[in-house]
Amino acid sequence: MRCFESEPTFRRKRMTSTSSSSTTSLCVNDDNRCNYHEMESVGTARLLPPYNSRGKAKGFFTNLRFDTSRFRTKGVIIIGIVVAVILKIIIAVGLYAIYDSLKYRENDGSTLVPSDPENIQPPSWSKLRVFKRGAVCADGAPCAVIGKNILEKNGSAVDATLASMICNGLVNMQSLGLGGGFLMTIYDKASGRAYVLNARDRAPLLANATMYDGKPAHVSSIGPLAIAVPGELAGYWEAHRRFGKLPWAELFEPSIELCEKGYTLSKIQYDGFGYNEKNIYADPTLRKLFVDPKTNKFISVGSKISPKALCKTLRIIAKENATVLYNGTLGKTVVEDLQKRGSIITMKDFNSYRATWEKPIEAELTNGIKLYTPGAPGSGSLLGFILNVFDGFRFTSKNLSDFNSTIVTYHRMLETYKYAYALRGDMGDKDFVDMTELNSNLTSKDFANEIRTKIVDTRTWDDPKHYGATVGSGVDDHGTAHLSVLAPNGDAVSVTSTINYYFGSGVTSERTGILFNNAMDDFGIPSKTNYFGVPPSPSNYIEPGKRPMSSMVPSILVDQDGNVKMVVGASGGTKITTAVSQVIAKILWMGQTVKEAVDAPRIHHQLFPAELSYEYGVPKQVIDGLKSLGYKTSRYRERGSVVCVIFRHNGSKEKPRRKHLWFPKLVRDTESHQNKNKIPCCRRQNAFIHHYHDFSFAIKLNGSFTRSWSLYDGMRRLLLAMFTLVRDYGIT
Repeated sequence: MRCFESEPTFRRKRMTSTSSSSTTSLCVNDDNRCNYHEMESVGTARLLPPYNSRGKAKGFFTNLRFDTSRFRTKGVIIIGIVVAVILKIIIAVGLYAIYDSLKYRENDGSTLVPSDPENIQPPSWSKLRVFKRGAVCADGAPCAVIGKNILEKNGSAVDATLASMICNGLVNMQSLGLGGGFLMTIYDKASGRAYVLNARDRAPLLANATMYDGKPAHVSSIGPLAIAVPGELAGYWEAHRRFGKLPWAELFEPSIELCEKGYTLSKIQYDGFGYNEKNIYADPTLRKLFVDPKTNKFISVGSKISPKALCKTLRIIAKENATVLYNGTLGKTVVEDLQKRGSIITMKDFNSYRATWEKPIEAELTNGIKLYTPGAPGSGSLLGFILNVFDGFRFTSKNLSDFNSTIVTYHRMLETYKYAYALRGDMGDKDFVDMTELNSNLTSKDFANEIRTKIVDTRTWDDPKHYGATVGSGVDDHGTAHLSVLAPNGDAVSVTSTINYYFGSGVTSERTGILFNNAMDDFGIPSKTNYFGVPPSPSNYIEPGKRPMSSMVPSILVDQDGNVKMVVGASGGTKITTAVSQVIAKILWMGQTVKEAVDAPRIHHQLFPAELSYEYGVPKQVIDGLKSLGYKTSRYRERGSVVCVIFRHNGSKEKPRRKHLWFPKLVRDTESHQNKNKIPCCRRQNAFIHHYHDFSFAIKLNGSFTRSWSLYDGMRRLLLAMFTLVRDYGIT
């Protein structure tokens, strides 16, 4: 029988779940001339021709005999319908892409284009994915797959995290890598204990609070004097030493292979060029990697990149361990390269660096959920304070049920943020600043209740002193990435890593390929007030060996039975804390699904400046209502933050539960599971690129899905594939 025989009996086949893509084939008996519809995990779809016995693709009409007299009239009609549908889809996608590209533009600095919407916005293209045993949420598809593969090899949650981070440091080197540092929260299910690993960058031993006096303003943020001693690799080694199961070298092998073969330049990384363009051209290593010597322009999306020096460095580290950088020949090479560029970092800085284990900040919420998150130099204590204040408001789904309720709810959130950022000015590295009393207040229910009583539903204040602020609350960081992992045994890891700005300091060690941070810019500098005329906080002044403050809040939430409920974190600078708190509150208390909470446009206030910032999608009536309370407003030109969350849902498959103001009923694929514990996972598309293919790179570990196919489903997937091309390659 032929593949195109009328009224065939189709047989459905699925690939095993260990594959990163799934294939459905519609076949008649064992005919090998069928068309395959392949769907990749990132949401793209493509039609593939069948393959002959020699592995070569056959044309769709190879060796097929048609009786044209039977199909001539009918075929013309069908072809006409298909062409009309395709043209309609192309026009719709093109118009939507053009509209979306305008979404964050401003024409004269005061008029928003387009204006704030009157009504709710449709959900994003990313899917709410549900997985059976565990999940890995990462910035890049290959990195999440690497993490999934490590879990399948019976690696620990920490093993999967480290392998994914090593990969991310390659394919997303603009945001993190061996030249940066991180904060990591780990939950061990067997013991019911949580741990925090502090691998944040430290100021060089020759650094001091006045080191930038008399120097150009950019010196603290760009160039060799902006580099702090990196802690990334020391943190990898310490985490693996305590919680690793697989051999150290095995965690590096997938990334080394990817590095040597060459990874594909993503739209994410390409768009990052614009944030540090001048320094990419100025640095020999970065220029060689990302600039086409023939055109003197940046290489295009989809180009292959193989940073040879970095590949070699990864091999050296895999063969030895972290000591080769902090006490060995690799470290000496790095120091020589950096000092030639003007850095004050010495080998003594590397010798003395230690990643440290610390007790996490804990916050117990009234529904039996416990939050674990890092303290200073992270902002976990602020997150705990914010959630304690929110908890007392007893938020429910009714708080977002109409415009008036939403205005009051957002106002209460914003006032809480303003009090939190007033307190942030007193925070600093607890090895140098006594944080005992402040941490006690921030984790206290009584203190949260006291602050809550000060929040008035009818107005706000512009004066920071009303909220108790006397100094600035810190600077903004940009080049950050977050990763969340939930392992089959119930262990979890939440980690946020950064080199601070996109492409950090813009300085690369030429012989090792390591791109270094500009974390020194996260310190307060006594001689400089910020843009708003606010003096920096003495708690965050530069001192030798000190770690600068950060907005990072990698967090894990556990239920009263000791099971992980949520693994969450974000990138987005000072907006991290507010973004994470909104997502947690909307999932735990306001009845939203993971996708609804992550998709929702976010609001932000950090006290300095005295304005409410918000993302496109908040209805005009809500913004007008907040203005009437006294808020000055500013809409982001781009999305403000990227949240990565894994949520463990017990019981039946999670479904959208609300049908009112913000999110209409979502269209989702029919997926059937046999287990009771479902793990929805979702991640907002990258904050700065307006990408719409799926960034929910959690991977199903085993078992299979039963999927119901329909013409509508096929058309929807084709539309998704076409839209992905538009967004990724600018086909408008």
